Amino acid sequence: MFRLECEWLDAQDPGRSGFDLGHMTFTSDTGTCTSKGRSPDQAMMLAVSFVGLLDGLQAVVAGGAKEHLFVGADSSFSLRFKRGKKGRIAIQCGTASLGEVESDELCRAVLEGVESFMARPESALPPGDAARGDLEMTLREFRRAVPGM
Repeated sequence: MFRLECEWLDAQDPGRSGFDLGHMTFTSDTGTCTSKGRSPDQAMMLAVSFVGLLDGLQAVVAGGAKEHLFVGADSSFSLRFKRGKKGRIAIQCGTASLGEVESDELCRAVLEGVESFMARPESALPPGDAARGDLEMTLREFRRAVPGM
């Protein structure tokens, strides 16, 4: 099972912006990779990072790219997604492997993680926020381009 969980760096901030910082945690059957608790701090602009994450996964799963290095926006946190055999994606976090995951399971988990996080009242971005518009467009494109979404 693969999971993506996210949180804002400042959970109490009522004036949310698409450029606010937060953390991502990726969990697989073989390990966990998180931006939390690292030195230097690896918090990232979450909404902007979601766009890069979804675009990169789409390129690997539906666009023919062999791999994608995801780097969090305004962060040094990174994960490498590499297309394997029989529809599996290998996930590497630094020198640690999170194993291989079926591409449809990975895409569903990432999409669910992003959508459930953004659906929380404390995650709502104001209308007209540039990052919100980019994220909404990317979510639509991801659902359309990736089979089974």
